Amino acid sequence: MGRKLLIPLGANGCACFHFEELCDRPLGAADYFGLFKKFHTLALEGVPIFGLHNRTAAYRFVTLVDVMYENKARLLCTAEGTPFELFERIVTVSDAQQMAPRTSSRSRKSDDSNICVDNELGFAKDRTISRLTEMNSREYLEQHAAILAEKLVVQENDNENVLQA
Repeated sequence: MGRKLLIPLGANGCACFHFEELCDRPLGAADYFGLFKKFHTLALEGVPIFGLHNRTAAYRFVTLVDVMYENKARLLCTAEGTPFELFERIVTVSDAQQMAPRTSSRSRKSDDSNICVDNELGFAKDRTISRLTEMNSREYLEQHAAILAEKLVVQENDNENVLQA
């Protein structure tokens, strides 16, 4: 809070960031709310698959998606996978316990070392996957467009009451 956030590229209500610029820095909900006071659309490049190595960035991404969803913002992004795939290495303690008996040390995949056991993030991921899926739905995007159209009408009406000399 109180931090300045440099917008690398922004115009007409749209802001463009690389993932690291928003989620690998010490930013939080207040910073993201400030961003969406000015911008209605975010283009986010390079969303990675989350695991133990980038757990903090995963938390920030979850917060970013929550703020976007609450503000009815639109997300355009490039990512290394589907919403489910982005979070498949994040598991709850219960999930990890269920996985353990099924995998012997010989049959473990090489990327199992990147599994992140985190109850809070493990539960939050389900909400985030659901929100990302909804934010990509036709209904959500139509609602976003309707909100923008309504704001434009209000702005035009406000401008009609202003006389420039």
